[in-house]
Parts: sequence; C-alpha cells; structure tokens
Amino acid sequence: MPRIVGVFGGTFDPVHNGHVLTISELLKRLAFEKILVIPNFKPPHRKSDQVSYKHRYEMAKIAFKDIPKAIVDNREYLRQGPSYAFETVKEIMFEEEGSRVVMIVGSDSFVDIHSWYKWKELISMVDFIIMKRPDLPLSNNKKAKDLITVDDFKKNLFEDDQPNIFEIEVTPFKISSSLIRAQIAKGKKINHLVNTLVEDYIKNHGLYGA
Repeated sequence: MPRIVGVFGGTFDPVHNGHVLTISELLKRLAFEKILVIPNFKPPHRKSDQVSYKHRYEMAKIAFKDIPKAIVDNREYLRQGPSYAFETVKEIMFEEEGSRVVMIVGSDSFVDIHSWYKWKELISMVDFIIMKRPDLPLSNNKKAKDLITVDDFKKNLFEDDQPNIFEIEVTPFKISSSLIRAQIAKGKKINHLVNTLVEDYIKNHGLYGA
C-alpha cells in the first residue's frame, strides 16, 4: 500500500463542524498518512470572499488543530494568483514523490469538474474521493456521473496504477458556510455549527457582521 496523502480544499468562509467531522470520519475509514486542508487564496469559481484569506486560514487552523493527521496548509496564499487545483496538486505530487495523492471533494463541487482549470489533466493525475451529499446526488448530472471509475469502494483501490474516481458515503451534515453567515447576520447563535474557538474568533474580529 502506498503512502496516501489527502487534499481537501475550500474557501472555509467560515470553516464549520461539517468540514471537521467529515475529515475525522475519512481518517478513520482510510489509511491516510495525512490530509492537507488547503484554504483557497483566490477561488476561480467565486467572485469574492466574505472575509480575508488571513481570517479564513486562522479559523481553519483553530478548527483542525485537534484532528490528528489534518494539516492546514497555506500554499495557495504563498503562490498567489488564482487557486487552481491543478497547480496545487502538481506541487504536492512533487513534494510527496511516491505517494498517492487523493483529492477530497463534495458532490456539489464535483458536478462542476468540467469547468475546472485543466480538469482532464487533473483527473488523470490523482484519485478523487467524492463525498455524497443527499441533497445533491451526483446522479443528477450525467456528465459528472460518467467520470466515476469505481462503483464500489474498496480499501485496496490505491494499490493499482490508475487514478480512481469514486463516491463514498459519509455522515450527512446539514451545515454550510452560507447558513452560518446568514445566522450571524440575523444575530442568531452558531455555537452548534462551528467550533467554540472559531465562534470566539468570529466575534472578536467582528466577522460577517458579528
């Protein structure tokens, strides 16, 4: 079995319990050596961020600090420019030579894979784990569904020579960053949605209108 390095990117605007619990679950189910949690610097598919990269990065570090093998990585900030997954993966594959690099994405992200920068090259380079979202099944998008290469997840998938694309069932969490921002704007509590220390960080820095 090769060393398996996960890549979990996102805006994390803000990071929430759904992000953390999902990665915790994947770490229990798969033999990752580590999972790199990578806040996007300039997401290509998003016009603007609610808060600065610095705040999003700091909140991610707080949220994942007690999760073994989860490492919050600032490479997209250091690289500057648009945060293309293709460029990020190339860097990681160079650094982690001999490892199996696995992209971890939600089905809501993967349905747009055909609009990603150099997506064909990307899916030929690394494996993809697609986390099923009950409110957005991949089956609704035939173009994305047709890219699935493995119907049934097995732990020995990473022992072959070809990158695999497959879906995996994870515990569903009805939490989103947009929901949290809306709750804050309405003056409602978010302590059940984010880490307590992340909530404190949001309040202390007056983020999202807190």
